[in-house]
Amino acid sequence: MSFLYNALPEDFDEHLETKNLLLRPYQDGDERDFMRLLQESMAYLSPAFPGRLSRVRVLDDARSQVQQLRTDWDNRRTFEFGVWQKQDNRYIGDIALKNLDRSVPKAEVGLYFDGWPATRQLAQEALDEVIHFAFGPLGLNKVYLRCTTANESYGSLAESCGFMKEGVLRCDHRGADSDELLDLTYYGLTRQDFESKQQQQAANSTAVV
Repeated sequence: MSFLYNALPEDFDEHLETKNLLLRPYQDGDERDFMRLLQESMAYLSPAFPGRLSRVRVLDDARSQVQQLRTDWDNRRTFEFGVWQKQDNRYIGDIALKNLDRSVPKAEVGLYFDGWPATRQLAQEALDEVIHFAFGPLGLNKVYLRCTTANESYGSLAESCGFMKEGVLRCDHRGADSDELLDLTYYGLTRQDFESKQQQQAANSTAVV
């Protein structure tokens, strides 16, 4: 068993809620929504999610992918949330904690949203909640996010949630359908960063009262 598997409580809550959103693991029946969002977002997903795009071509592929994501969640390999708006139960995005390094422990954040960048505020709401999940129930010490030039706007989103730009690795990523090597910009958020931000928000709240 992994460190994270053993560390999680038995009554671990898989559903996260914010003012406007419900975040939960994928389940049978989500495959149509899952595939629709991939198809609608293909233009900007290509550099960052080439494997997913190549695996999901038809509805049966989407169904298999949804089932695999549920298995990965149960095995504590990846914690991937579908994101639904409460108002109309519309599926609008995906956000995951993946590439777990249990020696730190840390995880990479991956996300994409419908209608980006118009959904930026909702994406920030979802990312803030997943950050709390990462440093709370999961007990992580760091989360990080990688961006190519094509999805650098997600780096700006990460900074809005407290991430710091840590550097650029040149020619560090190759897309599935291109020979071009892309630079990757890294953004990181440590437990110390997270706790400092929480303390500052509590102090500001007290000052306002």
